[in-house]
Amino acid sequence: MSQFAVLAVLLPMTLLGVLANAQTRDDLATAARAFDEGALRRDDDNAKATPIRKRTGPIHLAFRNPGRAPGLVEPTRRAVRRIAVEAAVIVEDVAADDPSADFIVSFDENESPSGKRNCLAQTWWKAWSIYRNELKINPAYAGGIDGCIIHESMHAFGFNSHPHGGDSVLSYVYKRSALTPLDIHLIHTLYDPRMTIGLKPAAASQLGCRILGERMESSATDVAAVCTDRKGPMPSN
Repeated sequence: MSQFAVLAVLLPMTLLGVLANAQTRDDLATAARAFDEGALRRDDDNAKATPIRKRTGPIHLAFRNPGRAPGLVEPTRRAVRRIAVEAAVIVEDVAADDPSADFIVSFDENESPSGKRNCLAQTWWKAWSIYRNELKINPAYAGGIDGCIIHESMHAFGFNSHPHGGDSVLSYVYKRSALTPLDIHLIHTLYDPRMTIGLKPAAASQLGCRILGERMESSATDVAAVCTDRKGPMPSN
């Protein structure tokens, strides 16, 4: 077979591979909406748009009462480190009484006034930079403890709300127990160096959409159609 014939066979195969990896305009729109709703919205009940908020330094991870649920220590550590790897954030283990501890995990039933026992994450920030987290994991949570852990860990990294329409661990609709491909895209988008802390919602929405377009190998036409003039999360109906 001549060189020309070989190239004629390989070129279409290469093109098919590129096309197979590229995702549709609807996929990009769904991912962009998930970013807006997850990273740029205060919470589900308050759709007020907020600037970019995320971790900017190393995490010093500590377990306050590991004896309360010894079988959940490693799953929680793995979940935090799994997100941190994608975010390019360093995680160091420290003792609970170490003054540097700034990501504190405790195991607690977290009973609410309504009687629900959930997991929860609390976050402290200054000038939009997250400097402290407390993760409270309920060992008796009946909805799937792995999903509970990874879901709340995502909140701790700056995803404050729930993009229910996206296939994400943050969605109550999909109820995933491990990071999905969409979650990986969302983490890399929020922690992309171009996504600076304090960036206002409209600019962050447009930039986030373009970063997602790069990662999803969307066409320039689709990126322009989906990303231009985005304003951030839409108000609740």
